[in-house]
Amino acid sequence: MDADETRESGKRPGYNHGLKHGLCSSDTAQNARACGLSAGCRSDPHSNSHSHSYCHPHTGSCGSDEDTTWGDEEEEGGISEFLPSLLGITGIALGFILRRMGYSAYRIPFFMASVFAGYPVARAGIRALLAGRGADINLLTTIAGIGAMMLGEWAEGAAVLTLFSIGEYLEDKAGERTRKSIRELMDLAPATARVKREGGFEEVPFHDVVPGDVVVVLPGERISVDGNVLSGESSVNEAPITGESVPVDKSAGSQVFAGTLNGEGALEIVATKGARDTTLSRIIAMVEEAQSRQAKSQRLVDAFARYWTPAMLALSVLVAIGVPLVSGQAFRPWIYRGLTILIVSCPCSLVISTPVTVVAAIARAARGGVLIKGGIHLEELGQVKAVAFDKTGTVTLGRMTVEDVVRTKGRVVSEREDDVGSEKEPEAGETDGQQNCDPGGERDERAVLAIAAAVESRSEHPLARAVVEAARLRGVEFTPGEGFFAVRGRGARASVGGEEAFVGSEELFRDEGIPVPEDLVKLGDDMRASGKTVVFVGTRKGVSGMLGISDSVRPEAREALGKLREKGLELVMLTGDDRRTAETVATRLGLTKFLSNLLPEDKVHAIQRLKYEVGPVAMVGDGVNDAPSLAEATVGIAMGRGTDIALEAADVTLMRNDLNAIPWAIDLARKARALIIQNVAFSIAVKVLALVLVFGGILPLWVAVMADSGASVAVTLNGLRILRHS
Repeated sequence: MDADETRESGKRPGYNHGLKHGLCSSDTAQNARACGLSAGCRSDPHSNSHSHSYCHPHTGSCGSDEDTTWGDEEEEGGISEFLPSLLGITGIALGFILRRMGYSAYRIPFFMASVFAGYPVARAGIRALLAGRGADINLLTTIAGIGAMMLGEWAEGAAVLTLFSIGEYLEDKAGERTRKSIRELMDLAPATARVKREGGFEEVPFHDVVPGDVVVVLPGERISVDGNVLSGESSVNEAPITGESVPVDKSAGSQVFAGTLNGEGALEIVATKGARDTTLSRIIAMVEEAQSRQAKSQRLVDAFARYWTPAMLALSVLVAIGVPLVSGQAFRPWIYRGLTILIVSCPCSLVISTPVTVVAAIARAARGGVLIKGGIHLEELGQVKAVAFDKTGTVTLGRMTVEDVVRTKGRVVSEREDDVGSEKEPEAGETDGQQNCDPGGERDERAVLAIAAAVESRSEHPLARAVVEAARLRGVEFTPGEGFFAVRGRGARASVGGEEAFVGSEELFRDEGIPVPEDLVKLGDDMRASGKTVVFVGTRKGVSGMLGISDSVRPEAREALGKLREKGLELVMLTGDDRRTAETVATRLGLTKFLSNLLPEDKVHAIQRLKYEVGPVAMVGDGVNDAPSLAEATVGIAMGRGTDIALEAADVTLMRNDLNAIPWAIDLARKARALIIQNVAFSIAVKVLALVLVFGGILPLWVAVMADSGASVAVTLNGLRILRHS
């Protein structure tokens, strides 16, 4: 929609992303129809389904009368929602008092309690039936309550409906914690932005800000856009986006995110993204996407429930009518047992046992700066046996710097901009010394850097950016090359000054039939031994020189890898760098396994082999060349400042470039998986025990209701424990 339509709708583009009706996924809503159930989200405790952040089977439908969104949803759980249950409790208490006193009118308060507590339940059940969704637990409970009163069990009928109403209310209150966690994301962005205009400032809806606008943020205000600081200095609390608890200092040129909190100084920010494309918008979109990706255990439970409920309904009819007809026994006790089976037959707690934990875990991960794209990836993350790391930009900072520029001995390279790339023989007075060993050495080194920058100016590779930045900082002028072509895993070539020039590994030059001088090869080996990446520069006429480029290991990398090793995970580093460089970095990290000289397809093969030998594998990367291996891994983990293609290919994104988030996320996923197993086992145990007691004739209707609602509340509260993960 355009901006005008957006303003009229009153919604926040880029932030609601269809997060309607709680966190109901279409798959869950469909599969939860097991006992004619429908998973949904409602605006009151009984109509149109639960308002839970996960889909609950007790209810009506996601297609409710109200088209609510997280951003517009009102706080729930007030006294009005508890009023039907409260009136039911009052009626039951009054009925017992009157019966105790010997009054025959005790049936009236029991009946009124059934009406007050049961009306919302019956209304939701009938709506679901008329909408074609079958008999859900609301309707089954209503039938059981009416049946009990028809059998003369007035107190029990009232208790069935009242206890069910109380259970629904308690379960809804428990689910509010998850909804609140997700809603907090919606509240991060301010509604307006202060945009700098000619002659002053103008307050505009934040979704009207376009890239290029200058937004002014005063101390203590939330930042409304993604952008770069134009002027001003301040500290910014980025915890809502990255999970980083310490405020980050910002000055001119620093990147800032929408939804973060400005500190003590005023900032002028140039917006780089529209409202729909901000990092906060992407987080909410990923949370929405996570709803539709069910965990494997959830799919198994839904498949089980699809067959369980019809079987239990048939059993209920068989017990109520078939047994007395065949055995000749009285109908009354068997009808009572059949009604009890109606209550215990619905696998409510079983169906919600997985999604409540999954959604709560995804919400907790998002608050910690880790975006998990779905329940299936959460479950897989908790099962990984090995973690593979890319080197550059992942275990290293990715801030490459050119530290050494060396020219080939005996070759002089022109530095003139109109003659970049041409070579000539040494003139009188010039020697054949190496770097800093001859009068023309500095000039020749600048020329080597000019050729390299001319080629690499067309590339987005971290090494290429380092070369171009080095040329800029040293004042080396160059003209961007033409006909740029990247040679995967080797380097690049382009036309520079009318001559074909190459920048890359020793293998690139040998593949092109260009010999590399032995003295440069030896010097390159020495550089690699110290952890530097070596890049050769030259033309068809020969190698002109080489660059020594270094990258620092992330300060937290060794600690993070140590935590992963303590969890029993196998660790390996994958890199396209040569063996000497890879070995040096691996030693600094305390790694014993690494693979070097890998092309992107080689990394994919390495992941495949690791999966075959060890089991589920997580791959951590940040670049374009990591995308294939991220997709191949059981779980792909992308660094948040990585390339867009890496973020798309990954299943998990670290918004804060901190490797310590990986062991934290794996621990979260393992705990979530343990909670899911606990919930499923508990739900099955309760159902089996209840059925045994029903056939033994010792399970009253009201106890069956307490068992059903109590189990649902129990698995909900147990699943929500993951929100306390630290």
